[in-house]
Amino acid sequence: MRSSSKPIGLPRRVVTLYLLFSLLAVGSLMFGAYFATQAVLVNRTTGSALSQIGRIAAALKLDRVQTGGANASELLADLVASGQFLTGAIVDEHGVYLTHTDTGRVGAPADDPPGAEPFNWGSVQGLRFPGPTGGWIDEYRVPLATTGQPPHSLRLTHPEPRPLDTLAQCGQYAAIAILGPMVCIGLGVWFISRMVSPLSAIDRELVAIARLPRDHSPSPSTASQDGVAAIGWNRLVDHVERLTPVDDERDDLEIHLAGLMQADSGGRARDTLESLAEGVALTDVSGRIEFANRAIAALLNTDSAVEGTELLELVGALDEDTRDTLAEARCESAVAELPVAVGDESRVLRVARNPLRSGDSGGGHVWSVRDITQQKLAEASRDQFINTATHELRTPLANIKAYAETLVTCDFQDVEEQKQFCNTINDEATRLARFVDDLLSISSMEVGSLAIDRQKTNVMRLMEEAAEKVRTLMRGKSIDFDVQLGEKLGEALFDKDKVLGMVVNLLGNAAKYTPDSGTVTFTAVRQEDAIKIEVADTGVGIDEAEQPKVFEKFFRSENPAIRDEVGTGLGLPLAREIAELHRGELTLESTLGEGSVFTVILPVQ
Repeated sequence: MRSSSKPIGLPRRVVTLYLLFSLLAVGSLMFGAYFATQAVLVNRTTGSALSQIGRIAAALKLDRVQTGGANASELLADLVASGQFLTGAIVDEHGVYLTHTDTGRVGAPADDPPGAEPFNWGSVQGLRFPGPTGGWIDEYRVPLATTGQPPHSLRLTHPEPRPLDTLAQCGQYAAIAILGPMVCIGLGVWFISRMVSPLSAIDRELVAIARLPRDHSPSPSTASQDGVAAIGWNRLVDHVERLTPVDDERDDLEIHLAGLMQADSGGRARDTLESLAEGVALTDVSGRIEFANRAIAALLNTDSAVEGTELLELVGALDEDTRDTLAEARCESAVAELPVAVGDESRVLRVARNPLRSGDSGGGHVWSVRDITQQKLAEASRDQFINTATHELRTPLANIKAYAETLVTCDFQDVEEQKQFCNTINDEATRLARFVDDLLSISSMEVGSLAIDRQKTNVMRLMEEAAEKVRTLMRGKSIDFDVQLGEKLGEALFDKDKVLGMVVNLLGNAAKYTPDSGTVTFTAVRQEDAIKIEVADTGVGIDEAEQPKVFEKFFRSENPAIRDEVGTGLGLPLAREIAELHRGELTLESTLGEGSVFTVILPVQ
């Protein structure tokens, strides 16, 4: 038995991916905010500097006209003192400093600093060069031209905001900026954990089943989490356990029979064996029957007396390996299963042989013959149920996971593509929920608790709603959908939701198994005190031999055209149950390769 403490992988993977990409998103947001802040600060300081340059240039020109530049040094000193600029200077037409806030440089040549790069801001020209303490310094150069005087130029140096300064300013608000996203991420982790947790145990069990060899029967465990999906899964497991026959590690019936025959070969023990429904026979060392109860003749389909006959001859045709198993190794127990034909039916018998006296090959054998046909049918039904349920549960789960991971890992630019992915996830979740609902309904049907709530219903509106629900499906396959609703359908006492589901199921099956450009005809008329609903299609049809089985749970036709379509084998059994709960009936007429007609008769009262 698998350990229930095995780590659950699905929630951890989902939560880890969610945290990883959430943190990447927050980090990207922080980097983006930093660079945006840096750009805003540079633009803001540059704009302010240009505004100040315009004002000081105008003041210097006026001073030069009125006083010959006597107040230039004072004007530049006041400007630098305001903190906007590092230095200020006026350069004459020969490239020599006439005025400088650093008085030691007056009269020195105004050479370009090393590593300078030219730039233009409109009519303002300048140089950009690295500062002595890091960062960049902008030197703005504005001509000071006045009429009748030699051309001078104004030079102002202005530091650009350093990245570390920007980071320091952003750090003041980092706690507030990060707190909100982290709270949202935490809430997301909690919500996703709660959402995925009920599916994790199911996913683990499905993975384990998928890894089993084909000849091994799965033994799934129940899920302890809450939620509709977990409840549905647990009901599946309960159903499988009911289908699974009790398989003891060792069947001691034959050993007990051998002891009984050895202790008392006649009298009360013989009468007891005669009353058993299981065939019991006693053979000598050569294999000839010395005693056989009445059940042997019935199980081996013989009317003649069996005493004195070799039992293996009565059993019938055996393959060479099985005959060798039962004929050789006389001192050992042997068991074989073999199919036999009884009239038109085929059955499976379990034939077991045990030595009458352990270790003595000359003491004869006791044989038991058991009909295990129903057990084999139950095993086949269980395996088919497991395969169908595993596929129907795992496929939508895998699709949901794949599309969700794609949404998380890919950077989509097209919103419509994102919507398409979300719609696909929603469709797969709806498919999963519908399958779980069908399982719950089938389970309720088996225990007799599926009930209907009959209320007065407008039949015309009900039929129109059913037709509208499948119209998109019909249009997608270019099917000619012919709806013929009688004018006097009136009202009826129906369980609206269940009848609607039944009709939609029949129409959906017709669309699913009808080739493109085929025809589906939906008819509803009133016949005295009943409503007759008919769904006819020109689809693949159903083989006559399979028609009695289509209303059995989980039955799937062997026709490849039907097998290729996704289905669970639950829709038609549920539809017939709903019809019978309304005291009606659901019948089928079909011709292979031509189409099918499903007819429902529902009393209005």
